[in-house]
Amino acid sequence: MKAIKTIRASEWWGYKVAPLLAIGYATAMKSGKSLAESSPYLLYIMLAMVLGAAYVSVINDITDMEEDLAIGKKNRMAGVAPSRRWIFPAVALVAGAAYIATFYPHVLIMALAAMPWIAFSCYSIPPIRLKKRGIAGVLADASGAHIFTSLFIVASMSHYTGQPIDWIWFFAVGLWALCYGLRGILWHMFFDRENDIASGTPTYATKVDPQSFRGREWMILVVEMIALGAMLWRIGKPLPVIFLVFYLLFAMASWRKLGFRMVIILMPPGYPYPYLIFLADFYQVFLPIALLLRAALVFRYDWIVLIVHGVLFSYGIYRLLRSSLRLAKASEIVS
Repeated sequence: MKAIKTIRASEWWGYKVAPLLAIGYATAMKSGKSLAESSPYLLYIMLAMVLGAAYVSVINDITDMEEDLAIGKKNRMAGVAPSRRWIFPAVALVAGAAYIATFYPHVLIMALAAMPWIAFSCYSIPPIRLKKRGIAGVLADASGAHIFTSLFIVASMSHYTGQPIDWIWFFAVGLWALCYGLRGILWHMFFDRENDIASGTPTYATKVDPQSFRGREWMILVVEMIALGAMLWRIGKPLPVIFLVFYLLFAMASWRKLGFRMVIILMPPGYPYPYLIFLADFYQVFLPIALLLRAALVFRYDWIVLIVHGVLFSYGIYRLLRSSLRLAKASEIVS
């Protein structure tokens, strides 16, 4: 449990791994093969996400320690002896290098697997530390957390299932990952803006007036939705589209009945209040479940994959079911 807390697994497991699995499911389904047949390899390539996320979590805590302690923010690595702090990322790097080597001689797959490690190292570690270098830091985080990881899954799953890369799918996923990644890191930066100003950490958000950014957040969302539309078109199955409609109805009902605020990037004034990051629940819960359900209706053994996924990501599903129950109760009260 201590190791899980050290690598901050709760901060990335459901939020980042589930959408990446959805990309893997969709890519594998394009081959016409069963997900049960492809899932062992998908689990293997997801090991890259776990190793990378563990590495990122630890180096972020190490390199952010001075700023965190200056404002009284909890830092998990502060209690680790200085001589031992870099053991964690060093072990992760060695494991990551050994893992990437298993994809030899597939140069594109190896490059896409290595790029997140490079991007996050440049984001966090001095003297480069792109986190303090404005838009470069934003792009580095989005690239490491979403773009290269998503494209790595597309390329590697295409190779494993014996299909040529669908380049329209490849670039649509890349554009979607860029926008979703930008929204994720910018939300985090603007949410932490006051803390970063207090600690003297010059991030992109500390240099931009939030009110002047509102037009740009809508531009990012529009491009993201265009890319999502292209992805759904290339998937070519009705269930993900139906589940998108379900999600939009759920989001609208949460806003009208429960008072949830819809957030694109910037939090509206007056926080704390209940809020939803727009489309996040679709990517984390609705989309992977829609893809797995479609696969299970075609291949009976894919029900096993659906059940395992539900267990691994049970918290996100539970959270949505709890909100749905609240919506049902709110509707009863109104009626």
